[in-house]
Amino acid sequence: MEPFARSVRWIRRAVDEKQIPSAALAIGDRNRLYVKEAFGTTSRTEEAAPVDEHTLYDMASVTKILSTTMITLRLIAAGELDPADPLSLYFGEMVPEDKEDISIFRLLTHTSGLAAHIMLEDYMKPDGDAADFLLHRPLAYQPGTKVVYSCMGFILLGKLLERISGKPLDMLAREEVFEPLGMTRTGYHPLDRPVDPSNTAFTERDHKTGEWLCGKVHDENARFLGGVSGNAGVFSDLDDCIRFARMLAGHGTLDGETYLPRRIFDAAIQNYTPGMDENRGLGFHLANGCYSCSGLFFDQNGFGHNGFTGPHIFVAPDSGLYVVLLNNRVHPTRANCAHLRLRRVLHTLASVEYDELRR
Repeated sequence: MEPFARSVRWIRRAVDEKQIPSAALAIGDRNRLYVKEAFGTTSRTEEAAPVDEHTLYDMASVTKILSTTMITLRLIAAGELDPADPLSLYFGEMVPEDKEDISIFRLLTHTSGLAAHIMLEDYMKPDGDAADFLLHRPLAYQPGTKVVYSCMGFILLGKLLERISGKPLDMLAREEVFEPLGMTRTGYHPLDRPVDPSNTAFTERDHKTGEWLCGKVHDENARFLGGVSGNAGVFSDLDDCIRFARMLAGHGTLDGETYLPRRIFDAAIQNYTPGMDENRGLGFHLANGCYSCSGLFFDQNGFGHNGFTGPHIFVAPDSGLYVVLLNNRVHPTRANCAHLRLRRVLHTLASVEYDELRR
């Protein structure tokens, strides 16, 4: 029997039963890639084409670790940032009194007090200053008292990175993450690059134009901000996500080259919110029992991130086992929530099959 045969059958079945339109699956560890398979088609439209390892997927909130978190950690390693730095150090007089002491650490751990979600287009003009707007919104809770997963916090963090570097976030991501890791097909604004639009997974219809979103970011706030944001906007394919997962499994090292210093990487995957609503590292979602995205039976020291559109990258730090599942579950509609159970069961199967493999 092929390694991880049950895991592969589980995802193939989900596509065959139309739980999700497509999936690109990879399972590996530090030493070997065991599974790299793709199932289904880019959409359920007449333009549908079979997916493969090069199909581009909207990574949604996986952007938070692919782009914003990695840039932040790299700048910390370079001495350009410190997690304890308050927002006032970078935004100066823009910061009102109630937010002067909110730190980069609070943004990374989702304990900043900022609201979970605000539809920016309902409050801002297209040419408005998102950082100024967010800094002047009322806090949703006292910073540091609980975890509230906040896309708004990561939008603000992205703006902070742009402010201190003098570079747009998409350029920073390319220079600090994608190029150093050899992720040649990953980035913001995929249709600006020489890629095949017909091999890009569809998501939902644009709520304004009614057109299918294909190569145009699904997240409404990222789209309002021009497709480049700290919370969403990155597109990637299976091959590039494997490279990223291998770096994570290697604790910041890929193919013998150090991408992040081990000390900083290992600190980033520690739990800084014990006893709160979620387990959070520095930008990373951490395993947290049977209701978390990796379920009860995957390594409970595991870390990674998932995205609203369906993608998921998760890693067991001790063994180096990683699971990458890219899918477009929001096509044709976000009402489809099959991915929640799908990925928990996948991580259970992968964990059991990995134990069997190592016996």
